[in-house]
Amino acid sequence: MRIIRTIIASLLVTGWLLCLAGTGYSQGTNLGTIRGTVADPNGAIIPNAAVQITDQATGLSRDLTTDSQGNYEAAALKPGNYKVTVTAPGFKTTVVDVVVRGSDIVLADIKTEVGAPSESVSITAEGSLIERDQPVISTALNNRQIIELPRDSREIYEFLYLNPDITQGPNGDGSFKFIGAQSYGATFSLDGQRTNGGIFGEPTSSQPSLETIGELTVLSKNFTAEYSGIANIRIETKRGGNQYHGSLFYNNKNSALAAWATQDKIAKAEFFPTAALNKFPTPYFNLNETGGSFGGPVPLSRKKTFFLLSYERRWDFAPVQLRSSQIPTSLILGGDFSAINASSRPAVSAAALALLTQTEKDNNTFLTGTTRRFNSIPTRLLNPIALNILNVYYPHSSPAAPFNPSNGRLTDFVQTFSGLLTRDLATARVDHDFSAKDKFYAVYNFQTRIGNRGLVASPLPAFGVLSQHQQNHTLSLSYTRIFSNNVINELRGGFNVQNLFRRANQTTGQFMSGIGFTDAEIASYGAIVGPGLVETPGQVAFINIGPFAGVSAGGRNVNRPLDQHLSTYGDTLSWSRGNHSFKFGADFVRNQAVDGFAFNRNNPRGTINYGTSLGSFANFLIGLPPTTVLYVSKVRPALDVSNQEDGFFVQDDWKISPRVSLNLGLRYELITPYVDKNDLLINFDPNHVGPTGNKGRFIVPSEKAFSQIDQRFINYGVVTAKEAGVGRGLVKTDKNNLAPRFGIAWRISDKNVLRGGWGVYYPTSAAQGMRDAFASSAFNQRITKNATVGLPGGINPRGSTPFSAGTPRVQGISINAIPTDLQNPRVEQYNVTFEREVGSNIGVRVSYIGARQHGLIGGFDLNELPPNDTPFGITNDSGDRCDPVDAGDCVESDADIARRPFPAFGDFLASYGNLGKGHSNALQVEVNRRLARGLMFNMSYTLQDQKSSGLDIGNSSLGGALYNQFTPSTDLSTDSFVSRHRFISYGSYELPFGRARKFGKSTSAWADTVVGGWNLTWNMFAKTGTGFTPFWVCNNCGPVYPGNIGSGFVDAVGDFNGPSFRPTVVGNAYQGVSGDQFFNPAAFGLPPTGADVFDNPKIAKRNSLIGPGSWGVNLGVHKDFKFSERINLQLGADFNNVFNHPLFSPPGASGDATDGAAGTFANLGDFGVGLNAAGQPVIANVNLNPSFGRNTLSYSQEGIDNRRSVRLRLRLTF
Repeated sequence: MRIIRTIIASLLVTGWLLCLAGTGYSQGTNLGTIRGTVADPNGAIIPNAAVQITDQATGLSRDLTTDSQGNYEAAALKPGNYKVTVTAPGFKTTVVDVVVRGSDIVLADIKTEVGAPSESVSITAEGSLIERDQPVISTALNNRQIIELPRDSREIYEFLYLNPDITQGPNGDGSFKFIGAQSYGATFSLDGQRTNGGIFGEPTSSQPSLETIGELTVLSKNFTAEYSGIANIRIETKRGGNQYHGSLFYNNKNSALAAWATQDKIAKAEFFPTAALNKFPTPYFNLNETGGSFGGPVPLSRKKTFFLLSYERRWDFAPVQLRSSQIPTSLILGGDFSAINASSRPAVSAAALALLTQTEKDNNTFLTGTTRRFNSIPTRLLNPIALNILNVYYPHSSPAAPFNPSNGRLTDFVQTFSGLLTRDLATARVDHDFSAKDKFYAVYNFQTRIGNRGLVASPLPAFGVLSQHQQNHTLSLSYTRIFSNNVINELRGGFNVQNLFRRANQTTGQFMSGIGFTDAEIASYGAIVGPGLVETPGQVAFINIGPFAGVSAGGRNVNRPLDQHLSTYGDTLSWSRGNHSFKFGADFVRNQAVDGFAFNRNNPRGTINYGTSLGSFANFLIGLPPTTVLYVSKVRPALDVSNQEDGFFVQDDWKISPRVSLNLGLRYELITPYVDKNDLLINFDPNHVGPTGNKGRFIVPSEKAFSQIDQRFINYGVVTAKEAGVGRGLVKTDKNNLAPRFGIAWRISDKNVLRGGWGVYYPTSAAQGMRDAFASSAFNQRITKNATVGLPGGINPRGSTPFSAGTPRVQGISINAIPTDLQNPRVEQYNVTFEREVGSNIGVRVSYIGARQHGLIGGFDLNELPPNDTPFGITNDSGDRCDPVDAGDCVESDADIARRPFPAFGDFLASYGNLGKGHSNALQVEVNRRLARGLMFNMSYTLQDQKSSGLDIGNSSLGGALYNQFTPSTDLSTDSFVSRHRFISYGSYELPFGRARKFGKSTSAWADTVVGGWNLTWNMFAKTGTGFTPFWVCNNCGPVYPGNIGSGFVDAVGDFNGPSFRPTVVGNAYQGVSGDQFFNPAAFGLPPTGADVFDNPKIAKRNSLIGPGSWGVNLGVHKDFKFSERINLQLGADFNNVFNHPLFSPPGASGDATDGAAGTFANLGDFGVGLNAAGQPVIANVNLNPSFGRNTLSYSQEGIDNRRSVRLRLRLTF
């Protein structure tokens, strides 16, 4: 035995040393505690009483003895049901049933009765309805609730919306916003293994089957120092027990039983048949899920080893809807513009005019004043490649489809097609007790997902949907050593691996060949952009072919690995002494991620730009040279980064008196910056002055990067991180993250508790910020060519491409400047809570919850000029006045460049700082009824006021772009994604009819089959609207901008989708609306173009519009057929959005939609910038967005479908 103890002690010491050598955020233990005081009938304490804690699932026990104060404590208990048996001389044996949920501390005070120990008294303790000792505000869902509640999917994280502190976040259903904080920074764990981190700080797709989940716990406010993040979400799997149990299930949800969404009804009403599609495509979907679980004791293990297995598969066939108001009417695709207003028909460019014969001038063009315009383009001039692009990839609408006669855009274009997703999910758990003092468990989860519903090149459906392949592996290990009843240690570790790859459906070479480029032309193109790019997935982008949606590059997803690997190690030591329960511990996480986002920056496959006017569209049809072509000089490989996170804590639960408990804790967090495996990172230090007088210098991790970066960086001045006094991550490690936490609870009586707490919390880390700042913007530097050749074929000779000719013009260096002393945001949380048990089954909580956010990160452009009246960028290469609308030939002169603070750089020198702040005040009321007499429910209401000046756009690290960086405090306003009022409810009710229920116990078996065994379940939400910022998009800005600011960083919403500008407010947006119009577009004017572009008093404020509220109800109707005590068959249906109420509140800060209609709800439209006679910017070519402020799209929200659907359920348990 001494040898065994020596080995175990060595393992623990080795574990601590490994932890000290590792790094990470604390996950905290997922083991719970039962503690209490044993007293006689008069309340006098009983020391040295024998206490036995028995795990009812396995039958294994732990023996304790009360101390001199009558206290006992059993720590490191796995979640489950326990019996607490108390024996003392002169008193009856007392048996209490206790439920341990997750890492809860369960209070089980026991009063004994006088009598012989051979007599026993059983007490059924169903768990406290109120929190008696801790400051934490938390919720938990058990396996029965998770299985029975009618949600819209079997994704476990969908259940988080049942928590009153978590609402829908920036990416719609499936993303989260935390009250009193931002939409990032929470810790997610699975059986103690960290599952969030990597690129976005969000949870990976790793999750167990719902069949195996024992509990979903949310520590939302004022949790103890043991846990990290601004919230802590924990999933615990069930254990196998000493009896064999299992389940089988099958679910189906299909379109035949579903109502139509609002957008489907509108699309059908607006449908015009074409030769290719003569009947409206009925929205079709079909979801099938099947699987099961089985667990129990491992044979021949003497019931010391237990297992649980599960497997499930999903086939999800669902529609992908595309919607756009920028698709050209089919009437003009062949060059016939007779349907366009005469004054708007395309102007004949000088290059096109030179190609026309006199007969063609007479028959195909006309004069309006001095401007010659096309009626139609002569057929002989049409370019075959341009026609192939339009015929192959652009939708061909019915000629009768309504369109805007001033620009040729369809009023609305909607198309629906199907996408198939499959998922396989398996879980295996093993629990083993080596001895009464040595306990171990291991959990492995595996998942594959195939398929994607993201479009390759929205809004053009012919490119199809992205191909996606994903695998997840998660392993969680835990070893617990009970040194004594007072000293217990848990050592844990594991990994979380997610490998994902997304790609387009054809290579760039296949795309070019398909639209008519020859092999020689493709080879010529490859020689310029890079031969290797020809065979990569994606396409050449044709942007700005007139006022229509162009062929996009496909964003960053057309050839993108996105792998996230996490490994976690940790240790928690629990020591109880008298009235103190101490915990000491640390957890260490290593994050490693690979992301192709940086590789795809600036579309390395090249971009062809024709301009935004109808005249530009005519030039494209003829195949004339484009305005510009763009490509990149050096293409960087995918990002490959890692970082380490450390979390250390000490805490004490101090029982000051039988009714007052104090929790004191201190946490220290150390997060190292992400470093790139290849050292391909660049930062800019703007404060340095070089020996030649240059302002600023570049910093790279090591000399290894010199050969991979643009030569202009080296010429300007580069130093290594060591020379700059920083690490390879190019910023200093923030060593200031101390997080003190304090809580107190006063049990006024057995049914009333007053408690509260205060603490400091830090968000978890993510690589997205450094990826965008250091690894993306500084690489793939863009090269621009003007005066190129046209598309081959037609009027042009074969053999060359628009990339072949022209003079390369290198744009100003694009770089980000991140202060090397940037710090992590800090959140203070505090609450005052009163809780009361009402009767024996209802608990009521009333809380004031407050938060203060400090050091929120915001972005600004170091090269943005203060708005002024001095023209900027108004000449062309020849030094003459340029035409930014039709010719698109404006460039920055030397004098323009010299006006910038950093003349060597371009119009985007982004920097970031701890500039933002926020505060939140909320009143929260929660009523919770435990399952009793067949009824269980939970209801919560939150009244909240949350404001911030740090833009929450779902950007997990760096926040958003400040609109007016010269006066950033003006953006202190309603925070994004939060509602002022929000109500949540869920529950279940066993109808009291049948042989096993209250009424009808004498019912015959046949009658019981009909009327007995019925159950109702429900969940619902209702909330007021969230904030939106109205905006205009500038479709040709650069280098001419409103206000002469010379910066493409400007963004009305802050979500890096600029350049965009806020409108002036000229009326009441809520008045004068009718039908589906929620905001009145007439209440907004165009943005100023002068020096008051930002500070005009009429400029709309951030989130000044409050969108529509929404509510939805899911209802489950289930019927049990009980064949025996252990075998039950359940048939049922879950009616998702049972009232078929449309959910109009759009997700996203700008009203982004997941169906391709990005920003339609808050987007007023787009405009071009022209020049007046004085060279000042003026608005030109305004295109109103007909979808602004209209309730025409219904969105799935908070786990509830956007229209009624029915999920059929079949479930067998045994």
